[in-house]
Amino acid sequence: MRKINTEDVFKMARLLKNGDVIKTVKTAYEAGKKEGADSEKIGLDAAMELLISCTDAKIEAQFYDLMAGVCEKKSEDIRTQSLESTVEDIKRICQENNIVNFLRSASGLSGKILS
Repeated sequence: MRKINTEDVFKMARLLKNGDVIKTVKTAYEAGKKEGADSEKIGLDAAMELLISCTDAKIEAQFYDLMAGVCEKKSEDIRTQSLESTVEDIKRICQENNIVNFLRSASGLSGKILS
C-alpha cells in the first residue's frame, strides 16, 4: 500500500461529490475535532457511509479505481475481494495517512480560501 497522493485526493473529491457524501465528511471532521477522538472508528464509520453511497455503478467504479490505486491492486481485485479485506484496506489507508489530520487541514484551508 502506498501513501495517498494528490491525484487520489481529486479522485476522492469526485467520488464524494458524485456519491453526495459531503455530509459524511463533515461529520467525520467534527468527530475528529473532539478530544480523545478515535480516528480509526471515525474513518471506518465514514468509509461505511461511503460504501452505502456507492449503489450507482459509476460511483462503484470510481471507488474501485481509487482503492486499487492506493492499495496497489487492480480494480478487479478490489471488486472481488472479501468485504473484510476491503474494510481492512480502508482502515489501513485511514491509519497510514492520518485522515483525521487531513480533514482538519483541508477544512482550515477551505476556510482561508472562502474568507
